[in-house]
Amino acid sequence: MTSGDLLLGAMVLGVAIFLARGSHPLLGLLLVVSAVAVSALLFLPTRELGAWIGMGRVHWFHALAGSTPLDPAEWIHLLAFAWLGLLLWLGRADLRNWKGWALLVALGVGAELAQTLTQDREPRLADVVLNLAGGVAGVLLAMLVRRIVRWL
Repeated sequence: MTSGDLLLGAMVLGVAIFLARGSHPLLGLLLVVSAVAVSALLFLPTRELGAWIGMGRVHWFHALAGSTPLDPAEWIHLLAFAWLGLLLWLGRADLRNWKGWALLVALGVGAELAQTLTQDREPRLADVVLNLAGGVAGVLLAMLVRRIVRWL
């Protein structure tokens, strides 16, 4: 384990705890687990992820993404940040404003910059765009969910 790995791990835990702060305990736990899982998807090499979740699932996801215009890594960025945007907007009332949007931008850019600390990953501007698009999609979905719940 390198010093970069230790720094990245500390950053991931710090961000996860920050995201969970001030939310319902169950949702806070979900935010922590989600932040760590998203970080694993973004920072770990595919072979390590395959060892954890099974290469069969990795191949299944590649086959599923093969029929779309995005490659599997791009889908991961989009879906991971959509999930984070959804959870943040639903679970943190204090972030349902410009602060939430700013946090999603910081997370999207920061996740890519943090990849400089890894050996097998490198930051890409296109991934930042996908992170931001996913975050926006997640927030919009959360707004829709909140509106439907209020309507019911």
